[in-house]
Amino acid sequence: MSEPNPRGTEPAAPAADSSAVGVLDVAATEESAKTPKAIIGRSPGQLAWSRLRRDRTARGSIWVLGFFILIAILAPLIEKIYGLGPTVNSPDLLDNNGLPLGYFGGIDFSTNNPSGHIHILGVMPQTGWDLFMQFVYGARTSLIVASLAAILSVAIGVVLGIVAGYLGGWVDQVLNWFFDYMLAFPFVLMAIAIIPIVNTHLADSSGYVSAPERMLTIIVVFSVFGWMSTARLVRGQVISLREREYVEAARAAGAGRGHIMFKQILPNLWAPILVTFSLALPATVTAEAALSFLGIGVEQPTPDWGRMINHSIGYMQSGDLAYLIIPGVSIWALVLAFNLFGDSMRDALDPKSNR
Repeated sequence: MSEPNPRGTEPAAPAADSSAVGVLDVAATEESAKTPKAIIGRSPGQLAWSRLRRDRTARGSIWVLGFFILIAILAPLIEKIYGLGPTVNSPDLLDNNGLPLGYFGGIDFSTNNPSGHIHILGVMPQTGWDLFMQFVYGARTSLIVASLAAILSVAIGVVLGIVAGYLGGWVDQVLNWFFDYMLAFPFVLMAIAIIPIVNTHLADSSGYVSAPERMLTIIVVFSVFGWMSTARLVRGQVISLREREYVEAARAAGAGRGHIMFKQILPNLWAPILVTFSLALPATVTAEAALSFLGIGVEQPTPDWGRMINHSIGYMQSGDLAYLIIPGVSIWALVLAFNLFGDSMRDALDPKSNR
């Protein structure tokens, strides 16, 4: 006989069989392992974007470019918030020699001055124009000229390169000769010679040429003399693509030349075209600033970084370094960001890249 429970309670239930639970877990694991996982395919664009997001240099350059693009787009709104335009004269902020009063070009974060406004970057000599607003609208001038000129030059180069590479034969020979002929022209010298002539024809009876007309002249000249490298690159790519299977299939299906060139081959050229465009932008920014520095670009009162650097040279000995540093650093930062982003984009679009 078993001894009675001294406390009068029911006997404890037997513990659950742990081995059975383990068997169930193993079975569930094997079942999940047998279930095939869904394969998510990614396009070349998604792969390139993934590489680009992992690149620290690309992320940093995007932030810098975003800053300049944002202030260029929002320039009128910034002017409204800031309360001062780029060409508002403030002669009371200058001394008898036309130099800014105060420290480092007249920087003043308070309104306790004759103009009644803050000047976070100081003012320009002789005119008293606010340097911050000159910087903001100068970014707008540089980016408008550079973007439109780069778009037009790349578009011209893409069209001519596709035609030369696909048609081949005498068409390719003639266009190649034309490419070499255009490359023989020195770009800077031709711009210096052509832009004043065009502006003379555009001037009114008093000799005045409006700012949009001057900018349009620069854009057209840059577009006419800036497409050759893109055309050569695209031509080489098209020569390697025109014998691919999808081109042969389109040709066998009766597709015309225009359809094959611009519907079949062109979508496969987006990678080199994007890289070319990203590298053409900084070159155009530098060229536009150089022309304005030489006095044949946009003129006052249109804000421009290159012209600001030209005017600042005469005030370096007087100690007004802000007038030189602000536009100089702005051009350097914008061009460097474009170049770094172009290099990162080239690495991201390269499927053999290890970055």
